[in-house]
Amino acid sequence: MFRKIFTIISFTLLFASVVMAQTGRIKGVVVDMQSGEPLIGANVVIVGTNSGATTDVNGSYLITQVPPGQYNLKASYIGYQNVTLQGIRVVSGLTAEGSFKLPSSDIVTAEMVIVSQRPLIEKSATNAIRIVTTEDLESLPVRAINDIVGLQAGVVRQDNNTYIRGSRPDETGYVVAGANTKDILSKTGGNTVNVTPDALQEITIQAGGYTAEFGNANAGIISEDFKTGSNGFHFSARAETDNFGNYPGKKFLNTYSYGYSNVTLTASGPITNNLKFFISGENNFNRDNNPTFFYGNPTAYSDGALFATTKIQDNGLFGGDTSSSQILKWNGGNIPGQLTNRYTTNGTLLLDMKPLVLRFAGAFTWATQQIGGSNIRSIYDLARIPKNDQNNLLLDLKGTYFISTKSFLEADVNFMDRRSKTYDPLFKDNFMAYDDSLAVAQYGYKYASYTSGPNPYSFYGFPFNAPGADLTAYEKSEQQYYGGSVSYTAQFDKHELKAGGSYQRWTMRDYSNAGYGGILHQLMLNPELATNTAQVDLIIRQNSGVNLSNYGYDVFGNTTDSGDFGPKHPTFASAYLQDRIEVGDLIINAGLRYDYLSMDTWKLVNPLDPTYDKTTQLIPDSSITKSGTFAYISPRLGFSFPVTDRTVFHLQYGKFVQAPALEDAFQGMTYGARILQGGTSFTTPLAYDLQPIRTTSYEIGFSQQFTDFAAFDLTAFYKDINGQIQYKMVTPAAGGQVTQAYPVFTNQDFSTNKGVELSLRIRRMNRIRAEINYTYADARGTNSTPTGGSGAAQTTGSLPTVIAPLDFSQTHRGTIMLDYRFAKNDGGSILEQLGLNLLFTFNSGHPYTQLKGVDAVGLGQNAAWTGGIANIADSRSNTPVEPINSSVTPWNFNIDLRIDKTVSILDFDVNIYVYVQNVLNTKNVTNVYYATGNAYNDGFLQSAIAQKLIASATYTQRFADLYEAIDLANRQANFNRNGFDLFGTPRQLRAGILINF
Repeated sequence: MFRKIFTIISFTLLFASVVMAQTGRIKGVVVDMQSGEPLIGANVVIVGTNSGATTDVNGSYLITQVPPGQYNLKASYIGYQNVTLQGIRVVSGLTAEGSFKLPSSDIVTAEMVIVSQRPLIEKSATNAIRIVTTEDLESLPVRAINDIVGLQAGVVRQDNNTYIRGSRPDETGYVVAGANTKDILSKTGGNTVNVTPDALQEITIQAGGYTAEFGNANAGIISEDFKTGSNGFHFSARAETDNFGNYPGKKFLNTYSYGYSNVTLTASGPITNNLKFFISGENNFNRDNNPTFFYGNPTAYSDGALFATTKIQDNGLFGGDTSSSQILKWNGGNIPGQLTNRYTTNGTLLLDMKPLVLRFAGAFTWATQQIGGSNIRSIYDLARIPKNDQNNLLLDLKGTYFISTKSFLEADVNFMDRRSKTYDPLFKDNFMAYDDSLAVAQYGYKYASYTSGPNPYSFYGFPFNAPGADLTAYEKSEQQYYGGSVSYTAQFDKHELKAGGSYQRWTMRDYSNAGYGGILHQLMLNPELATNTAQVDLIIRQNSGVNLSNYGYDVFGNTTDSGDFGPKHPTFASAYLQDRIEVGDLIINAGLRYDYLSMDTWKLVNPLDPTYDKTTQLIPDSSITKSGTFAYISPRLGFSFPVTDRTVFHLQYGKFVQAPALEDAFQGMTYGARILQGGTSFTTPLAYDLQPIRTTSYEIGFSQQFTDFAAFDLTAFYKDINGQIQYKMVTPAAGGQVTQAYPVFTNQDFSTNKGVELSLRIRRMNRIRAEINYTYADARGTNSTPTGGSGAAQTTGSLPTVIAPLDFSQTHRGTIMLDYRFAKNDGGSILEQLGLNLLFTFNSGHPYTQLKGVDAVGLGQNAAWTGGIANIADSRSNTPVEPINSSVTPWNFNIDLRIDKTVSILDFDVNIYVYVQNVLNTKNVTNVYYATGNAYNDGFLQSAIAQKLIASATYTQRFADLYEAIDLANRQANFNRNGFDLFGTPRQLRAGILINF
């Protein structure tokens, strides 16, 4: 009954979703310039809009629902001269100040214009909030939004993941144009929507401590606001590239080209007096999406070509005659098979019909990329490098109705759709042909795969994927949600009350299958089976082993909405009440939030006696049931109060709750049945009966403006996180069908994180602007990832109890940005509008654990040569030689530089720029091999098994050279590096031009 009532209420609330405040406010007073007396009934308007307000008996005014951006304000009063304030900057969720002193018309005859400056202290914020403006986006020598976010205090970017204040990446929320765009499926989190930097008005990063209207994101919220239409028509065109005629393998200024190009177009303006538009379109292309450092035995290199004399005889195997041979060679700087190509469009429509304002926002991306190409052993099989196609669509419609100057209603509806497919480029959706040798032979290849027997395409015992070999499984997925929000805001004296609700319903589908050899064999032996769908269905499930996982699709990959393979429908709803109290400069944000979470996961009826059907390869309905729903009430309380005109303190306390990443909970029942049967080590088991992650957060800080042009913010934080996901072994009761322990993911990890964040901002003075961000952090927990304790759980069955530094904890991390710029009409014709931006970043490395082995070099107990990759055969054999995460990788230092100059040609402003990432080409070590503690040597070549190979007549010293160049230089070794890069990216040089009209 409660669920039905709640659903009815939720739908009544316009299908509410988790929609964040995407507008700000402007307040101030209007007084007589001479006497200081308040002017009652003065008009204040935002120039070029229908927004404005009238002053009250105290001369105060308040303009609400102002989109983020920079505005001009005009104040007027009978008998007084008009005054305009230029450059008032409005930030989402905050209050800008704009006060006026009007001169009598008897004293001044011309309108006064005053240029406002961005405040150094955000007095209206009750938590730490970082703001990246359009000016920052244009001047920084980095373009990727994730990299820009990573420059902020409290944020760590490591291994392409974003961590905020020691939380896991799936605990960070993402908002685009007011709509929730967080990837709720992936353990690495992220944003499901692509945004063009040129389409952004601002980026705000809230590292915890937000008010009650924000939810389902415990760590922090990254909000990206689109530009809105301008009063006049404006257009821009941008083109940039790193291609200076240096084709792959050749250098220009000691720097490789990675085939990067970016073209962006924008347009903005009025359609009618009340309707304005903004639109942007971008094409981003990379020939090599993972720029890489190369190193190794110098004698093996010659101007980027490796092992030019290393050959194998064709012997007629690959289309040549018995005297033909293949040369092992690839270009320096680039590995082929890593292409990406992306098209993105973002836009808004704003219809201002006061008292009703409508805003429509949209984003669409189509992208294709080659995946797996970083494996250099696939360079002879480029035709079958897997491809991944993605597209995502976001639509959002928001309406605001002003009941009065102090109260308004907001309603928002939105839709998000994200689709992805990974496939073989030859056979695409015909996945049954992927490893069919007869089908592959039609393309001129002799073999589809080498799953049994020796691979004949081998260089000194070092095997490569031969032409025509199958390199991928077939995978596809869909994520959709419908949602919206509704809220009512009213100003009562010192109180701004806001009440609202939210609703979001997802539809999730996923399909992954590989290993069709047994299926094809049975079909070839029994051709009549091909017409029996039920039998083929059964054969697929019985022969796919652990490789089949499907929901929302049947075993053939067809969309289905019912039965054992139906889609998942996680549903989230909320209601909140927020009171913002402003007494003078004192601000109190107090609120309560109600969260309802239905994650649509499975629950074992009796985990101690699970069952499975070996014939159908499913878990029967009698053994599983749907998990329950969860409801939480979370208090939030924040204060901001001034000590002096230039010193402001803020305090924050809050409870937060969110669903964990759901990808492991949604794996198919065929996969679940395989796990219960055992027989192998499952590193990613199912997550049954998941519960939400709970966080308690504390924050205290103060901002100090110590000169007219400089201020700093110092914030200390502490938070407890409970219910994070971790690997666990369940021992079944005796006498049941399942006789051995089986793994699951469950809520059992916790962490405690604390730290201090410092931000120093220096407004432009004498052409110089500067910003310094520094974070000291200590993030500790029982495990860093859901699989972090899998080895211990499988060998001892123990639960995590001891906290240790987390893998992604960086004790010291910071950025220093210096911008030196000549203004218009400054510096003469040569230096006018010339700018230089220098960005210095550093971090102290991250923790890791050194491993013990059976020999002096510290290899794992099962170290072996397994056909091209030296690996530790089973993570359960890894034995630490020290307390967990006692060692730390080296410090990292990096310098980026941007130089640009703007010239005016007719009505066009033309900005020509060059930026260099990693100016000094510093080879920063970002990860190490656990067996040796360094990034250059995994220890394998010093082991007994490797020395025996090198001494053999078949392998020789050339095997060691190949191992250095491939498994080490190109990061193919597998000593628990989990595929992470060992080094930061090399120097990249890009040039571009931006034309504004």
